Amino acid sequence: MKKNILLSLMFITLFSYAQTKKTIKKPTLTKPVTSKYGSLAIDRNNGFYYGWAFDYPTLAEAEIKAIEECIAKGGNCTTVLSYSGTGCAAYRTSDSKVGDAFGWGLAKTKEEADAIAIKEYYKRSNGNQSSNYVWSCNSLNSGSLKEIYNAKDEIEISVRAGNQVWSNKNLNVNTFRNGDLIPEAKNVLEWQQFCIAQKPCSVNLNFDPKNSRLYGKLYNFYAVKDKRGLAPSGWHIPEKHEYQELIDYLGGATEAFKKMRAKSGWKIINTKRDIGNGTNESGLSFVSGGYASDNEYDKSLSVSYVFSDKYIDTGWWTATNDPSTIGNGWVFKFYSQGITAISASEYPTRGFSVRCLKN
Repeated sequence: MKKNILLSLMFITLFSYAQTKKTIKKPTLTKPVTSKYGSLAIDRNNGFYYGWAFDYPTLAEAEIKAIEECIAKGGNCTTVLSYSGTGCAAYRTSDSKVGDAFGWGLAKTKEEADAIAIKEYYKRSNGNQSSNYVWSCNSLNSGSLKEIYNAKDEIEISVRAGNQVWSNKNLNVNTFRNGDLIPEAKNVLEWQQFCIAQKPCSVNLNFDPKNSRLYGKLYNFYAVKDKRGLAPSGWHIPEKHEYQELIDYLGGATEAFKKMRAKSGWKIINTKRDIGNGTNESGLSFVSGGYASDNEYDKSLSVSYVFSDKYIDTGWWTATNDPSTIGNGWVFKFYSQGITAISASEYPTRGFSVRCLKN
């Protein structure tokens, strides 16, 4: 009897175990993250013209779309912001059709992006308000937000000094105002050939394009005086007396020398030619891009001999001709003693930096 009972219990236990199903967790299927790209393009000389792109599968497509949209509105457009991932970009510009004040920002939300855009806008607006606000956002689940390119540090800022409004960067343009390409010397021989032919030309310090981002390009006087216009629309290359007006406003050559120089980008070479960094109280941020020598009679010059030391010897072209010479201009040079206007008659084809003044 006991044996039968024991067998029955074993049968019930085995049957119960057989009826119990194991719970198997199914793998959680997550949607793969697909990066999306966004871009902003504007006319850097007139921010009234702009174009957006967002949620594009590749960076190239986003940048092309933004430029096309900007061009369709009438601008001469280039990319100023590109990014990937989940986030928003905002753009601020003035309400007038001459958009010389503008700014943009990138953040996780459009509100945060707009706060950045407003801050950048105020750098260029001289206190004027902006109600022209546009934005775009990539879709959710498009990856972590990543800034790929931002041109905010490449954009010139208008700086008021008395009755004048100056750019805060050395000129760095590849075309004349009408769109014609400005010839660029890529090596010593090309630079010398342009000098001998007395043709307009630009050159990057030490022939390195990376240098133009900080120092701008160096131009010969033929480019400065070319009728096609070297300065962007709405700006001009200052005359000698306009430079002098700025220097007088800042307290004379010695004081202006300190106030115009940037807080970095200059260097103490030795005590005899001590320039060093300035205070930049003016906000003009003058940096030394050196100069390019013409040296048209020596065909075996090295790069180091063509270009001056960028830290201590530099100058800015004026649009004023020197009447004592033919086709030569005046240059404002920075020396350890201060700022001096000199005639370029001794080296008419040297390359100097250029600053622009608002019309």
